[in-house]
Amino acid sequence: MADLLFYVSSHGFGHAARQQGLIAALGADGARVHVRSAAPAKFFAAAHHHHSQRFDIGMIQHDPLRYDVDATAAWYADFIAHEPDLIAHEVAYARQHDVRLILSDMPPVACAVGAALGVPTVVISHFTWDWVYEHYAARCAAFNPIIAHITQQYAQATLALQMPFAHPFPQFPRVEPVGLFANMPTRPRETVRRLFNVPDDHRLALLTMGGHGWGQTDVRALAGVRGWTFLTMPGAYEQVAHLAAARCVPVDFPAYHDLIAAADVVVGKAGGSTVAEVIAHRAAMLYTLTDDWRESALLDAALRQHGRGLFVPLTAFERGAWVDLLEQAAALPPARQPLAADGPAQAAARLRPLWAD
Repeated sequence: MADLLFYVSSHGFGHAARQQGLIAALGADGARVHVRSAAPAKFFAAAHHHHSQRFDIGMIQHDPLRYDVDATAAWYADFIAHEPDLIAHEVAYARQHDVRLILSDMPPVACAVGAALGVPTVVISHFTWDWVYEHYAARCAAFNPIIAHITQQYAQATLALQMPFAHPFPQFPRVEPVGLFANMPTRPRETVRRLFNVPDDHRLALLTMGGHGWGQTDVRALAGVRGWTFLTMPGAYEQVAHLAAARCVPVDFPAYHDLIAAADVVVGKAGGSTVAEVIAHRAAMLYTLTDDWRESALLDAALRQHGRGLFVPLTAFERGAWVDLLEQAAALPPARQPLAADGPAQAAARLRPLWAD
């Protein structure tokens, strides 16, 4: 068996969630996958080993819909200052386990580890952190050297496997497309409904922020809705715990994608992994976006082209105005251009020649 080192972003749960299928496919193919990520261990059940540590920050957030730009730049500057010791430690670990391939979704430092180790490195994503941080450079000059540093690290990768609805990847020496990354359900829709005691005559809505807390979005208007059961995160449940139609989903609930596949409507912020799951499972989504997040335009276009989405402006979403749109969302027609969730299998096949004997 060959050992692979996989660096997975800890920004929310989406990066970890979407890589479950690839980790499982690599393991089934004979690889031992060592995951390096501060994301919860529940996402890495198929890995050979999981080490909990941050290797990027993404964006530090005030709440699920707002970012702390200055704090993020300060975190990354400090991270870069200590990077040489980190890279040396990671290279020593990789040599100890005879690692043959480095994977990244999408901490840039992984590429520096691969270059120092002298093994191929593959980045798997639909966006990159240097591209994200460019959005903030005009207001926060501290990002400029960080962006240059990250771009240089990404350039050390052997290959980038580019997921659907991506921006251009000029920093990589080679780019190849792969299909949609999403997880197949582990429970039938009927089982999910029974698990949460959903009445037979009710539709099911899932309220989610993609691994971030619920924040201040008001959900008290659910009290006026009839014929629906709502699966909520703990933060949202606090507002509606008195309602017979509200259910609380535990933070450690396994296979969260089962809930997306079972829902008549998914409600929340459009995040990369959530959008991929919604598209893969043909679920309807009432979604909002923040103007201060560069990926928002990519996700909005993806839902309009490949999904069943109904956009709600941020201010309206936060005051709970989406409640009146539930029935309209549930009745949305099929996607104009549906996508198959075959990305993990494609990626596993493409990666095999890079590590197999």
